[in-house]
Amino acid sequence: MANIFGMLRDDGRFSRLIDIIQTIGEEKTLQGEGPMTFFAPVDSAWDAIPEPNRAMILHDKQMLSHLIDFFTIGGHKCTLDALLAKNVVETVEGALIAVRKTDKGTQVDEAVVLEGNMEADNGIIHVLDSVPFVTLAQAFEAYAAE
Repeated sequence: MANIFGMLRDDGRFSRLIDIIQTIGEEKTLQGEGPMTFFAPVDSAWDAIPEPNRAMILHDKQMLSHLIDFFTIGGHKCTLDALLAKNVVETVEGALIAVRKTDKGTQVDEAVVLEGNMEADNGIIHVLDSVPFVTLAQAFEAYAAE
């Protein structure tokens, strides 16, 4: 088994996310001891963000850093069942995100979990079909407040 960063890198569905993580130097965090829970949007999720919004996000290291923190729950390896039982969880950034069952499946804010409970040496990954727009808005607010 590999760490979270290694699993994302080797998977093939996360090249945009890997580029972001490397751009802001977060690979060491995702290779770290853990435990942690990480929400990982697939490449098509990034492609779905309208230009020029995507360009603004992808070219701003500070914004990207906030965004990665919104995708991470530190100190806990939370399975989908555990997340659903809690219903609301706090990310490293301090934001609250909702996890619930809907007719679309398990959702993290508006994003649908494509694959959950991917075990890594240092945590667990949940694959998302989109970048949750609530998360994007919160990341932008955190960025703008600085």
